Amino acid sequence: MDEQTKKIALRMISYGLYVIGVKGDSSVHAFTATWLSQASFKPPLVMLGVLRDGHSAKMIRESGLFSVNLLGKGQEAVAKTFFRCPAPKEGKFGEIAFELGKSGCPILEDVPAFLECRVVEIVEKGDHWVVVGEVIEAGVRKESLPLLLSQTAWTYGG
Repeated sequence: MDEQTKKIALRMISYGLYVIGVKGDSSVHAFTATWLSQASFKPPLVMLGVLRDGHSAKMIRESGLFSVNLLGKGQEAVAKTFFRCPAPKEGKFGEIAFELGKSGCPILEDVPAFLECRVVEIVEKGDHWVVVGEVIEAGVRKESLPLLLSQTAWTYGG
């Protein structure tokens, strides 16, 4: 297989941009993700790709919970902030305010919508885990078109 051809083809898969919130015993964390998809209607399930060796994967495994902050078109700066998440302090990640959802995971205050999920399975293959989560809470604050990776100059995948 030609590696460049494979990379080009895989990058043609549509990706959104999301901020995933996680919690530990005494702290919270958040990171930008692109690999998220709905996987089932009943029960409502989503699949999330999480870097296997990252701090967040460990927190997801330990707590069994995560939140999905769905970003709207024009929120590239929010996504960029969570490429390297600032430490939480007084209800903010840097300048971005958050609250804790019912799950205890961070929900950003200025996102169009959010999901809170309970982990039902983790598939530990490759350099990213596939985390399957059941949606246990959801909220919509405003209607918005989603922020898509293709709307930015960034690439992730391939």
